[in-house]
Amino acid sequence: MTRGAGDRNVNPDGLGLDLPVLGGDGLVLRPLTRTDVDAVFELFGDPAVVRHMSIALLGSTDDARAFIDDVRRHFVAGSLYQWGIEIDGELAGTCTLAGISREHGRAEVGFAVLRRLRGRRILSRALPRLVEFAFERLQLNRLESDVDPENGPSLRALERLGFRREGRLRERYRYEDEARDAVLLGLLRREWPRS
Repeated sequence: MTRGAGDRNVNPDGLGLDLPVLGGDGLVLRPLTRTDVDAVFELFGDPAVVRHMSIALLGSTDDARAFIDDVRRHFVAGSLYQWGIEIDGELAGTCTLAGISREHGRAEVGFAVLRRLRGRRILSRALPRLVEFAFERLQLNRLESDVDPENGPSLRALERLGFRREGRLRERYRYEDEARDAVLLGLLRREWPRS
């Protein structure tokens, strides 16, 4: 899709001015807004959450505000789509399509849940909506995720959706000056049970 001069805020996938809201039954995926600053700081300012991710720990609500603004810029560019996971009016976490390659029909899946809300099977409700959007709306062929091998809950959440372990990426990330491995998982559209 070609964008005109007046379409600065329309992204390359024709999604308009913002990500669509996905879901129902008390859980929705929705765009992050500036009203989410405190929850985003609680989420990505928590070392226990960020430990398993390749992002920097947020140090303040100003960092959280800049993070949300950065998510918005990536949406407009079409390079990253990050939704807030909202449950009964509260932001519980985020889920993301990153590294979106239209040429190769793939994207990376990422997610995070507030530590105080873990164990409520939030991802088992949120991630299928993300995967369906990627395969049906964006017509991607492949989704992948790299996960810290010590992050069992995330590995299990992806495997329940049909993601398969494809290998181990040795010393892929650094966390507090320690080289960390990652398990690479992939899911093809033809393997998605809802296709």
